[in-house]
Amino acid sequence: MSSYHNPIRQNYIYAAVLFIIWPFMAALASLKHYNKPWAKNVAWAFVAFFGFTFAIGSANEGNDIVRYIAEYQALYNTHFTWEKAIDYFQYSGEIDILRTLIAVVFSRFSDSQAVLTGVYGIIFGYFFSRNMWFVLERLEGKIKPYTVLLFACFFLAVPIWNINGFRMWTATHVFLFGLLPYLFDGYKRGLWISCTAVLVHFSFIVPVSLLIMYSFVGSWLTLYFGMYLFTFFISEIDLGMINRYVENYTPEIFQERTKYYRRESKMEAMAEETAQRSWHIAYYGRALGWAVMGYLVLLYVKGKKFFADNKGWRDLFSFTLLFFSAANILSMLPSGSRYLTVARLIALALITLYIQNNPQKRLSSAYKYAAIPALLLFVLVSLRLGLLAVSATAVLGNPLIAIFTAGDTMSLNDFLMSLRRML
Repeated sequence: MSSYHNPIRQNYIYAAVLFIIWPFMAALASLKHYNKPWAKNVAWAFVAFFGFTFAIGSANEGNDIVRYIAEYQALYNTHFTWEKAIDYFQYSGEIDILRTLIAVVFSRFSDSQAVLTGVYGIIFGYFFSRNMWFVLERLEGKIKPYTVLLFACFFLAVPIWNINGFRMWTATHVFLFGLLPYLFDGYKRGLWISCTAVLVHFSFIVPVSLLIMYSFVGSWLTLYFGMYLFTFFISEIDLGMINRYVENYTPEIFQERTKYYRRESKMEAMAEETAQRSWHIAYYGRALGWAVMGYLVLLYVKGKKFFADNKGWRDLFSFTLLFFSAANILSMLPSGSRYLTVARLIALALITLYIQNNPQKRLSSAYKYAAIPALLLFVLVSLRLGLLAVSATAVLGNPLIAIFTAGDTMSLNDFLMSLRRML
């Protein structure tokens, strides 16, 4: 059969043409036709395009992305030797190397924000698209509306606009990229892939250590469930004790580069900031956390036999509970709540697959309906926050338009605010 009449090749061509004309529509088509061989790559391409058109809105001024861009632009046309590159890394305040490596390499020929965030989009988008499709490709039968809602929460738990915190959230998807096939499918190399997350953000030494420990200790579902319940209700932790441990038993470079995350004054500032937010901003993450907790309890109570008979499912569930136990404790530290986001992402992959595929006794219908408001709140608020980083070019434009508007984008949030003031 000639390549002209090859339907798979034709589908790739149609998808490519649609992407060139309207990337956003192509991305929506990839989700609708997720079982097509081209779908995940179109989604990856859209995240790269989104990165290239990323909008630094007024509400993003305090995010890491602003500092990353400023440092990258300051490096432009600066002569670098290996010695100077090493010195730059040492004074960067970071233990991991990926972000610094990208800044040094790409500043050799450009100071464009679009280039830097485009590279971020390419890297983030690869792992993001693969993780989304890991779940999508394993959904069996006709997709239920409730599964769509759960998958939307999974999709938005660490969404594409989180490239504004490139190191932490890319590391999250790198970790998940290895974790899911390692636990669910028994793919041994996944363990080593997950370990590379430490190169993206040093804080992933904790998840990686837990995963390595789990690989030796194995599944103890009842024990991990008990730990999860116990830690969920812990209300405070002696931060001073942790600081003393770090200062007494860890290398000096680790102390220096983690002191910001261990500041007790920062915990107080975060509490004040939360109190000043609108209720939906303050509680949308908690609402998802409560919904996820209810599901994990139901999975344990009603699915014990299913998990006992299915090793891949049991391993994923067991590690989810173990990781959540650690995340619950770490969430009491400044910036430690980010581990809860990672835990919820892992849990949502499990819950989405279970709700759609499990042929055993169904979970409580009453709870599923009770959880809908919390899940919807999370989805709606997450999408609203996405307007802070999504540009009009990302939604309405195409690569040709993006080339001519590179670095001159306005977030949809700022655009709507400007329009409101005009009216």
